[in-house]
Amino acid sequence: MSKRKKVSKLTQNANKSAYLFLLPWLIGFVFFVLYPFFYTIYLSFFYVVRDITGWTYTWIGLGNYETAFFRNTQFNPLILDFLVVEMTYVPAILVLSLILSLLLNTNIKFRAGFRMIYFFPVVVLSGPVMTQLINSDSTTRIDVTEILVFRMIENFSPFIADLIGSIFNNFTMILWFTGIPIILFMNGLQKMNSQLYEAAQIDGANSWQILWKITLPNLKSTALVVAIFSVVQIAIFQVNPIYSFVVSTITSNYAKGLGFAGAIVLVYSLLVLIFVAIAFILLRDRDKVIYEESLRERKERMRLKMLKLQEQRNQKTLKELIKDKFNQLKDKLKKKEVDAHDKQA
Repeated sequence: MSKRKKVSKLTQNANKSAYLFLLPWLIGFVFFVLYPFFYTIYLSFFYVVRDITGWTYTWIGLGNYETAFFRNTQFNPLILDFLVVEMTYVPAILVLSLILSLLLNTNIKFRAGFRMIYFFPVVVLSGPVMTQLINSDSTTRIDVTEILVFRMIENFSPFIADLIGSIFNNFTMILWFTGIPIILFMNGLQKMNSQLYEAAQIDGANSWQILWKITLPNLKSTALVVAIFSVVQIAIFQVNPIYSFVVSTITSNYAKGLGFAGAIVLVYSLLVLIFVAIAFILLRDRDKVIYEESLRERKERMRLKMLKLQEQRNQKTLKELIKDKFNQLKDKLKKKEVDAHDKQA
């Protein structure tokens, strides 16, 4: 009982220390994230105007949302463009970053140099740099519209063809966004238990089976973090078509119509949260307890298998010995019969 109480006290002290370290972040989150978020919700139901007397709030209910969806001619098309960008960029970033992390995690020459090359765009990535890349058309490198396969897909489904065309037309930008996801996947690969690979190799699994049965299931939680990070990252960069509209709406409606800007921001935030929820549903670990057979258990199973094979061989050898003895006795009996027959003759 004393040991349990002692452990519980140590745990409580550790929890208190952890909360003390988290306290500055929690205070900043409350004042700079949580409070502005709820205040934006409050503003979205008012017509807010700034005059010589200060801010004037006039309750209009859902009027700002009606203006955004039914009176503004730019908002709805930009929402559709944003949905297309998220549905194309996020899966492409996940797949490419996973492939590149698997390659960069192998024992290849100049591995550190390749890792630096792939992470370097993250260092220089900023709003002005992104603007210059987009304006100079540097993000478009591959034109797939003239390829026969693309035309066949376009005849079958124009929507799927638009998605594929968007990926290839912005392939450079997608690679630009894979810097931090590659680091996250490499971190997940390096933290993976190497005994699982050794046990799989003992059981005779090939590289393809190891990838699908061990590597990918263990990287599922990392893929969830990468997906959420990619959704949010795309939402705050100018590659997203609705980003500039949201920023211009906030700046142009600061003095008049701040409530309309708040409604636009809330709708935009809700779309981002929906994509985060979809990523969580698709990539979360459904089983709370994942059974991992240890290397010792695998070796024990292999030892029992080898003993069984050895026993079968021994039984086979024993049968052969019995058969040989039986044949020898049979030959002796035949020889005695022949000798007796000769004596009688």
